[in-house]
Amino acid sequence: MTEETIRKRSRSSSPKGRTSVQRDENGFRMRQQQLDAKLPSDGQNNVVSIEDEVAQGAQYVIENGLRKVPPYYFTYLTFCKMRWRDRKLLDIFTSEFRDKEESYYRRAIQGGQVYVNDKQADLDTVVRNGEQIRHRTHKHEPPVPSKDIKIVHQDDELVVIDKPSGIPILFCEANCLVVLACNRLDKLTSGLMFLAKTSKGADRISKQLRGREVRKEYIARVAGEFPLGEVTCEEPLMTVAPKVALNRVTLEGKEAKTVFQRISYDGETSIVRCKPFTGRTHQIRVHLQYLGHPIANDPIYSNVDVWGPELGKNGAGDTDEVIKKLHEIGKTEIAQTWFYPAKSGDFGERLTGERCEVCDTALYTDPGPNDLGLWLHALKYYSEDGEWSYETDFPDWAIDSYVPFMKVALAEAEKSPPTETAFCVGAALVKDGVILETGYTGELPGNTHAEQCALEKYFAKHNTDTVPEGTTVYTTMEPCSFRLSGNLPCVDRILAQHSIKTVFVGVMEPDTFVKKNVGKAKLLESGIEYIHVRGLEDKCLQTAKKGHKN
Repeated sequence: MTEETIRKRSRSSSPKGRTSVQRDENGFRMRQQQLDAKLPSDGQNNVVSIEDEVAQGAQYVIENGLRKVPPYYFTYLTFCKMRWRDRKLLDIFTSEFRDKEESYYRRAIQGGQVYVNDKQADLDTVVRNGEQIRHRTHKHEPPVPSKDIKIVHQDDELVVIDKPSGIPILFCEANCLVVLACNRLDKLTSGLMFLAKTSKGADRISKQLRGREVRKEYIARVAGEFPLGEVTCEEPLMTVAPKVALNRVTLEGKEAKTVFQRISYDGETSIVRCKPFTGRTHQIRVHLQYLGHPIANDPIYSNVDVWGPELGKNGAGDTDEVIKKLHEIGKTEIAQTWFYPAKSGDFGERLTGERCEVCDTALYTDPGPNDLGLWLHALKYYSEDGEWSYETDFPDWAIDSYVPFMKVALAEAEKSPPTETAFCVGAALVKDGVILETGYTGELPGNTHAEQCALEKYFAKHNTDTVPEGTTVYTTMEPCSFRLSGNLPCVDRILAQHSIKTVFVGVMEPDTFVKKNVGKAKLLESGIEYIHVRGLEDKCLQTAKKGHKN
């Protein structure tokens, strides 16, 4: 489905006496307010949608890994939100949008650039329920990362993608994902998004999402050592400052529930699986902050300068003071986070002190590392009835800190003596970023496997038969589920250690000796996290086949 296809519009005929309905060619009904608005025409009496007008004049420039759009003219079209009702237009602009000063909005209104329900607005215009606001502006867009978009699934009704972090999805900019989205992700959040090709597909997914018939799983990389076991947070949430996108736990907030489970801890940050059961704004981010483990690179909720050393744990932090400090981020101060604290000379988005010669808009520097991404990823969506399930890969930031441990396991694998009758595999037991023990194929007598050797060496050294709670296993190849020698399979050895909740794997086991190894399946069925560490597959497989003739 191309952008050209999305934008085509056609009118459908209707029975006599009924109002005609305008739909696009995929059956999507267009809003009556948009049809009534006097938007530009294509010269053939066809309405040019807001998406079309965005495309006119917008050009992309790729520079230093960023996709930039030079300024262009744009008509911003929206409808009155509940919190905007019966408020003056100028008040809405200045309190809800922070990219321009009040003086700009005054000039725009007085200059005839703003219309409410097709009537030119003035400084005294009050916006009522259901009214349309249209603002013609000289558009300046912040750069976004220049990243490819991966397609996870596609059929006649739906496209499921893995949205990169840093790319917005709304019809408000050219530098965004212009799609008919069924679900929403924040600009900085990456992961699964559902894009409808047809109205039927949109209705089906949207209905399930609204009816809470869809389960969602995210992963986040958070500050510090997140507790082991299942952690549930049910603190109510409320948007307290829309202009700076601040949400907080408050008794006056709406009900919210998130369940968390630690996957691993590298000695500095934890990877956490997050299951939201409600859909409040910034729910996962705020609940993690409240628990004392904000997302480690969150520019709003893990800024030490804004929140202090407690980082908002248990609701700490004066809201008014927090809002005041957040307002300066991206203006006079660059964003900083717990993981990337700002230092002298660091770059990031802030005012340059210069202004646009065309519209007098204040200009900004390019974004920095804290402006472009968030360590929060929509990993898996599935229907409660089991009809469908979609899942993405773990993003790089979730596995980067674990690559060094997989390389340790790979170095162990290289110690294995060459053989034609087995794979040369290496393993490492790791807890909290510290290597407890290692092993490789054939290291101990008796046709031993790598995971077996690592476990038995640890048991012998510490006079025990268990490993510490929170221990993770790194193995260059999927743990075996069947042993031709009759020895206990490695996957069963791992499952017998109830303290092991995560297994990192370099490559799946080929069918060379055992057809259809089910090690991965058995781990997942038992609730063990199975994480593929990308990037070392070829080396792991090459080492595994050391001694093989083919």
